[in-house]
Amino acid sequence: MNYFEVFELKPLLGMDLKALERKFHDLSRQNHPDYFTTASAEEKSRALRMTALLNDAYRTLRHPTRRVEYLLSLYGLKADGSKVPQALLMEVFEINEQLEELKMSGKASPEQLSSIREQIEEKRDEFDRQRDQASQDWDKLLSSGAPDADLKKHLSRIAEILSESSYIHNLEEELESLNHV
Repeated sequence: MNYFEVFELKPLLGMDLKALERKFHDLSRQNHPDYFTTASAEEKSRALRMTALLNDAYRTLRHPTRRVEYLLSLYGLKADGSKVPQALLMEVFEINEQLEELKMSGKASPEQLSSIREQIEEKRDEFDRQRDQASQDWDKLLSSGAPDADLKKHLSRIAEILSESSYIHNLEEELESLNHV
């Protein structure tokens, strides 16, 4: 049973998070191990497995990027950072150089950090918009009964977007580490 099936959902990327949360709480109450204290060992074990599955599924599906990554995994795909456009690599390289210079100097001014943060946030927002649009397009394709070949092709495009955005995520982590130096 995959995470979408746990919540009786189609594998759509657009999701009503409030409805997901309500369903999570309902299922959690139904399967909580405390309700199975006098049950057989098999029923207790099933309740524990279901609770763990519910928690994992909920944590994954409530987060847009994790949801996309999970959907890709269901189709045997994943983000592959080896196929990133040269232009993006150059932008990332420039920002990395700026971060490295600030690290080496040991004196990052608030203005310098703010400037780099803005560059990174701008790129992250761009990838978030691309991910969200690709997710909406996926939902339309799936809902319209598109052929598997079209679905796979679109999922490949989503994987590219995630691959590219992972570079920006790494920059965010690097900037965060610089804030703690």
